[in-house]
Amino acid sequence: MVSVAVTDAELRHALAIIRSMRGEEVTAFGRARFSTGFFSRFARKRRRFENYGGELKEFDVAFLVTDDANEFGIRKRLGNALLPKKKQWDAFRNKSRTVSVAKRRKVPVPATRIIRKFKSDFDYPVYVKPALSSGSRGSRLLKNEKDADRLLPGLLEEFGNLLVQDFVNKKGTVGVEMIYDRGELKGLFQHWRVREFPLRGGPSTQRVSTFNLETLKMAKRLMKGWNGVAMVEFGLTSEGPVLFEVNPRWWGSLALAIESGVDFPKLYRNIVMGNKVEPVLKWEEGVMCKHFLFGDVRHFAARRAPVGFMKSLFEKTKYDIMSLRDPGPALARFPLAVEMVVDRKLRQRYLQT
Repeated sequence: MVSVAVTDAELRHALAIIRSMRGEEVTAFGRARFSTGFFSRFARKRRRFENYGGELKEFDVAFLVTDDANEFGIRKRLGNALLPKKKQWDAFRNKSRTVSVAKRRKVPVPATRIIRKFKSDFDYPVYVKPALSSGSRGSRLLKNEKDADRLLPGLLEEFGNLLVQDFVNKKGTVGVEMIYDRGELKGLFQHWRVREFPLRGGPSTQRVSTFNLETLKMAKRLMKGWNGVAMVEFGLTSEGPVLFEVNPRWWGSLALAIESGVDFPKLYRNIVMGNKVEPVLKWEEGVMCKHFLFGDVRHFAARRAPVGFMKSLFEKTKYDIMSLRDPGPALARFPLAVEMVVDRKLRQRYLQT
């Protein structure tokens, strides 16, 4: 039996990893008392923590779920985690550097400029996001100069450098998920984003497995030489795909990949353990998976679409969290939501991730 650490058990992708590792000696690390993964029957041990520490070295395999966890692992050179080199990490952690890498590797990106102080002379609408941030935190759509006057000063004060990109009139969004072992592709998956929250560019709340050759080729070109996991997100336009962002870590919609036949956590475990790993490059298309609590609920609330919400309840879908086989995590979402509201640090760290 392999000893496994999973950080940031508050998050749904941490739960997906815990469930994938059933049968192993799994320890879930979480900051919140009601961390989602703490209540999975597949987590054998639970540890509250404030900061990542040396205890992660105690395990055979460490799953580092967030940006901060990965930065800790890279800094400490953890040998029980599959991690990129620092130079690789910095290139995709910082969105302004990602744009530069994409241009060099001939991957289309929206027209982009970087601002360090307040400006409002843009051709609206534009999409603004922090150069250094995770998830959709700090990202805003500016429709006009009034929006810029209202939002930009606070964003610049909180995040520093901002990317200002031309608004992309997209027909849809495709995510390409990958795992590499020292530049060799070992796992691959794609999904089509059906719904999201926030409504303009937030994490997906409903998605479906798909196949898109054009984005697949671009993602491979962009991530050449990578080590570890990553999710590359593209917007599909009438002129072809454009790169939205790269998440150089585990991604929120991980459960769909596993349900579709690409068990990334198992691939990760076997690579870290030095086992022979046959690449998994095919998957079942048309599988749907939903982040119901509280992703899809918030999506329909933001749209003020109660009829749409009622119809969505009859979709044939899998779930990120809800499971009759493992019901504890879904029940824990309600007290966790209260805990997030009360604890500002938890809310800032984990919401929209």
